Parts: sequence; C-alpha cells; structure tokens
Amino acid sequence: GFGCHTNLAPMGFHDTPIVEAPFEQKTEVPEKQAHKTIGLASPEGGSSTAAPSSPLAANSSPSRSPQPVNEVKFDHRRTAGEVRRCKKGKRTDIKPHEWDKFGYFAKEEVLQRPIVYEGSTVPIPRVKASEMTPERFFKEVACQAQPIIIEECCSHWPAMERWSIDALEERFRHVPFKVAKDDNGKKLRMKFKYFADYVRHQRDDNPLYLFETDMDDNAHIRPLMDDYEVPQYFPHDWFSLVNTDARPPFRWFCIGPKRSGTTVHTDPLGTAAWNAVTHGLKRWVLMEPHETKKRVKGKEFLQKGEDDEAIMYFDYILPRIKQAYPDLKIYEGLQKPGEVIFVPGDWWHGVLNLEDTVAVTQNYCGPDNFDLVWTKTRREREKIAWLWLRNMRRYSPLYQRAMELNKRDNFKMRHERPAGERLSDASSSSSESSSDSSSDEAVDLDPVGLEAAVPDAFKTLGAVGFKHQGSPVREMVTAARNSMVPGEGAAAVHKRRRLVEEMRNA
Repeated sequence: GFGCHTNLAPMGFHDTPIVEAPFEQKTEVPEKQAHKTIGLASPEGGSSTAAPSSPLAANSSPSRSPQPVNEVKFDHRRTAGEVRRCKKGKRTDIKPHEWDKFGYFAKEEVLQRPIVYEGSTVPIPRVKASEMTPERFFKEVACQAQPIIIEECCSHWPAMERWSIDALEERFRHVPFKVAKDDNGKKLRMKFKYFADYVRHQRDDNPLYLFETDMDDNAHIRPLMDDYEVPQYFPHDWFSLVNTDARPPFRWFCIGPKRSGTTVHTDPLGTAAWNAVTHGLKRWVLMEPHETKKRVKGKEFLQKGEDDEAIMYFDYILPRIKQAYPDLKIYEGLQKPGEVIFVPGDWWHGVLNLEDTVAVTQNYCGPDNFDLVWTKTRREREKIAWLWLRNMRRYSPLYQRAMELNKRDNFKMRHERPAGERLSDASSSSSESSSDSSSDEAVDLDPVGLEAAVPDAFKTLGAVGFKHQGSPVREMVTAARNSMVPGEGAAAVHKRRRLVEEMRNA
C-alpha cells in the first residue's frame, strides 16, 4: 500500500545516554530519564536552552587560524602527484598545499569530543537487529519516517573482513576508484594503492573522499558486490523500472579518511537511504524535513577566515546553531562497524568520519516513500519521470498510483503540456540527458527490488539485471530465459537469451 500513517507508537528501544563518547565508555542515565520512544515529538525538556556540545564557546573557533603543517611523506613515489591532481580538480578556490591549513590533524579533541544529549539534542534511536523484524521495521520505522541505527545488522557480511584498507589494497591495488569530481562533473579517479597510501598518511582538514558509483558496471570493481547483501529491511528498489543507463545513481561504496565527511544536506528526489559501516566510526547529525535550510546549515554564523567543511560544521557551526535555535530538534549518534543507519527521505543529515571508515550505502524508493519520490521526480527530473511512468504503464500497477497523484495535484507531465513549456524548478543536470526513446525492453530492466511492484518480476523482466548482481540463481536465469513479455520483439528476445547463455557459460 501507499501513504503510511504518521502517528508514532512507543517502541522498546534501548535506554539512551546523556553523553556518547567516541572513544570511551558511555555514561548511562536512570531509566526514568531515558527517552524510550522513537516518536518525533520533543522529549521532556526539549524547550529548554541547549548548551553547545563543544566545551569551547559557541561564538569562537580556535581551530580556524591557519597553522603550518610539515610536508606529508608518502610510501609510493607517485602518490603525491596523484593526490595533487585530484585536489586541483576538486577545489579551485584553494591550492593543494592549503588543504591542511587549519591544522585539524593536530586537534584530535574535535574527533574525541563527546556528544551531549540535553535540551533539544536527542540520540538517534537504536535497536538490535535480533529485535527488529522487517514487518516491524516497515510499520514502525519506515512508514513513520523515523531515523534509526540497527545494531549487529551486517556483522555477518564477508565485507567485515574483506573491506579493511589492507585487504582492499591487496585485491584492487591497480584499480582506479573515484575520489572526487571537478567543476564540470568529471570523475577524478586514483588507483587504490595510491589512495590507500594517502589514507594512511594524509593530514588534510577535509580529505579526499572515495565515493564509487560503478560497483555493478565496472568489471574490476564488481567483486565488491559479493561481499555484502542488501539488509532484509530494504527489499524495494522501484527505480529499477528505469533502465540502468537512465536511472539516477543510487549505490555507493565509500571510504572516508579520518576527518572527512559531508555537510548537512538532503538526498535527491525524496529517496530514503541506508548506510552500513564495516570499518571505522561515523558521527551523524540529523534534523527533521520541515526545518529550513538557513537554520540547519548555519552559514550565517560563519566568521571571517572560517570554512564550512564537515569538520568545521561539527567543531563550531553546530554548537552555534544549538545556541541560536534552542527549539531546533537535533538527532545525533555514533555508527560503529556492523551497524546500519536508516535515513528517511527529505531528512537533513551530515556525517563526520572520526576514523578511517569504510561503508556502503544505497538509496531506494518503495511503498513507504513512493508518493514523495514520484512527486519530486516528476518536477525535478522530467525525462526520468517520463521513462519511469512509461515503464510503470507497461509492467506495474504503480502506474495507477502515479496517475492518481498527478490528477490530485492537477500536474501535467511534459508530454501533456504545450511544446517548449518547462517547469520552473526542473533540473537541467546530466541525469536529464537520457532520450525519451531510450531502450526500455524488459531485458534492460533489473527485476531485483521490484517483486512488490511488478507481478512475477523475475518472469516478466529480462536477465540483464542478473549480470549486475553477482552469480545468478539458476532458477531465476531459467525463468528469465524462457519468459515472454507481451509485445516484446523477436530481437529483444534473442538479445535476452544470448545474454543469459553468456552468463551461464561465464
């Protein structure tokens, strides 16, 4: 179904601490003082003034003054040149040697600073995977748009051993990974042996961050797909109704060196996300969707000579926000190896890597957020919306719901409006480059994640998706090979069967 109820019910999650320290034992509070629900209503005392989480005064930032740092020595002769090349491409406002000018390498206190839960600052709710069924998660978490950290959710993954920096270097030593983008959106890649060298020795305030989107398309990187599985709580992937060449990016393999992170933002198109950590430690901050960009980003509090990278945000911008807006409800928490965090659509969130951290994350559209995702996509990504709607009509009952939403809002798709008329907030990004005539034969669609949206998805849709999902299950391959889609041409049938045979013989 669509449109989950929004009334929150109490849940028996763990008692929550008033202080959460990254590298020391937590301090617990008595049960009567602990917040034991995951409701969005402010906890007791939420209206009181929130003291800054920093022991430093909220209107000062002792870390902001540039401080000289000794030149970094790398193990590989070519590492320095590769790092310089990627830094020059990523940031044109500063020179490569200025990436450490604020001296955060020497300020470990910023990373070790405990989170203080008081006033309107509350912990991200936590629950053990053994206590959370998929049914309960859907009803009490996803449908309530409630962030949560699930403990021991991915502790069984092979990635828990295979994704250490040393193990990854051994497997992918000469494979280039994306570590940045330039101003034109061009991906900047670096061989893993050089990036691993950089991770071990870097002293940057905001280091290069490995974000690889080509896990399933790049044959050299695809073995990573065998090291993890999508957690049972996230079975849906309704954007799979758009072929892989046209759909927006949705899966990332990430390595964030110590002090790296992302500033506060919302994910695109209202999609929800899960993020699993296999190595390292992340500090998260989340704020509710109704909060304004001005309040959550706090750029008005920047002082002369300061920057607003992730570490600066957690160091002095966030404490100033708490002091200026004591009514602003802020969720904070630490994510450790084996844990998965769920970030609902449209929630503001930012992260700081307190250690060298390895993670995988995926965004999704499913029954809990389809209405939000569709209404955003149809306005912000017109061509993708058209391709998506076209395939809904061909393969899925989702078409009826999308048309109901369009009718409710009196929204006209691009093909329903006069020629040349464009929505004021429609995107002109590269993701809009897909042609309206893009091939969307059943063979081009990945059935994984569509079981609830497409009747008999594995029989109806083609086999290309199996090529991106590791070793296919023989029964699924057989079904894809033998299935016939109404209206599917002979050429598409031949193409699909040839691809399946190639996989069987691989």
